[in-house]
Amino acid sequence: MGGKVMRNKKRYWALGLTACMLASVMAGCGSGGGSDSKESSGKTTDSSTEADAGGTSSDKEVKLTMLGWEIYQQAGMEALAKAYHEQHPNVTIDVQISTWSEYWTKLEAMANSNSLPDIFWMHTNEFSKYAEAGILADVTDLYDEGKEYYTNNFAENLVQNFTYEDKVYGVPKDVDTVALVYNKDIFDEAGVSYPDETWTWDTLVEASQTIHDKTGKYGIMADHNEQEGWLNTIYQAGGFYVNEDKTKAGFEDPGTQKGLKEYMDWQLAYDFSPNQSELSDLGKAERFFAGEGAMMYFGSWGINNLYINYPDLNWDVAVLPKCPDPVKGDGRASISNGLAYSTAADNPNLDVVKDVLKFLGTEEAAIIHGENGAAIPAFNGTGESWSKNYEGKNVKAYVDQLEYSVQYPYSKTKSTWFPEVEATLLEVYSGNMSFEDACKQCQQQVDESLATEH
Repeated sequence: MGGKVMRNKKRYWALGLTACMLASVMAGCGSGGGSDSKESSGKTTDSSTEADAGGTSSDKEVKLTMLGWEIYQQAGMEALAKAYHEQHPNVTIDVQISTWSEYWTKLEAMANSNSLPDIFWMHTNEFSKYAEAGILADVTDLYDEGKEYYTNNFAENLVQNFTYEDKVYGVPKDVDTVALVYNKDIFDEAGVSYPDETWTWDTLVEASQTIHDKTGKYGIMADHNEQEGWLNTIYQAGGFYVNEDKTKAGFEDPGTQKGLKEYMDWQLAYDFSPNQSELSDLGKAERFFAGEGAMMYFGSWGINNLYINYPDLNWDVAVLPKCPDPVKGDGRASISNGLAYSTAADNPNLDVVKDVLKFLGTEEAAIIHGENGAAIPAFNGTGESWSKNYEGKNVKAYVDQLEYSVQYPYSKTKSTWFPEVEATLLEVYSGNMSFEDACKQCQQQVDESLATEH
């Protein structure tokens, strides 16, 4: 991209980007929750633009930075940095970890000051803004096979989410899914069989009510949650959130309404889930960790925290219960999201950085990431490298669900319409709006925003 064009786009970026903070609201979700960790100080790159065929200069020392979030993933990233350094001794990669809540504010400031890290994580929620502004480097032809390399080795929908105007701007890093996490001791106390792949929504409701009646504890904690909640039931029922070409919302769709109402009813129509006020005081995860509830929909990104910090909690994982009578489809779905490694288009060490990115997109790197990290690697068929770290726990259920995963829906204007949808649905939970009126309002809110994207 020409220098003048890049400067103009970055000026637009500095003046117009205001929504990055909303990423923490939209996706506390997907591949990282964030925890306190050391701060990043930005790029510490030595100038070295001449690269050999292998992508690194033959003798010049090159120091690169990699910025991400989630302290649990630091070991995996450092293992990758070490593996690359062993192959290219002149290249050192300093892994810097921020918190999820700080990451996007920091990254936007770095973009505006032309001081982006050499490698940084990109989330689907923010990708469009960065790609459209001309910030990201095109990595479509990173491999000899071109874009075909990505579609052959990563989930097609994940690749598409890091594609802008038919160019790839991020090397897929990891994927996540949502599963049913349950407390075995509470199930035993209630005399209820553990959940398995035969469970449907009806089974979940029956088990939740029995558990609540016999133990006084919550059956399932059905909080008002998008990715770890009603998005899954919407797609299980055959509905959709936003259509593929991002022109229309799905709140008028029968499948969407069926799945959304089912999930909301677990809190509103029964007594086996804490209500929204109770969940606002103490979230579902905290209640589960405290032994107050038997089940919750839980993302794979949180398993590392659960495994390490709650060793005395007798928990396990099952695939999500399916819709017994979907409007369309087979009743199976688990919302999936993912991250990518990206770099800036004007990085002074672009050839070297691209070689690092090329390595990060290999099966070798994915396995290193899985064995040492806290996320399911994105490279097809490498999920077991992650799941085998959790001895005695059926976390493979998360990997198994990739078969029928649905990519987390997004659009360019989601930072505008998502808070409106959230607020509208909360009116149903509070009893101030009917379900039918809420669906009509959500449809209008999203459609009006989507219309501005085209």
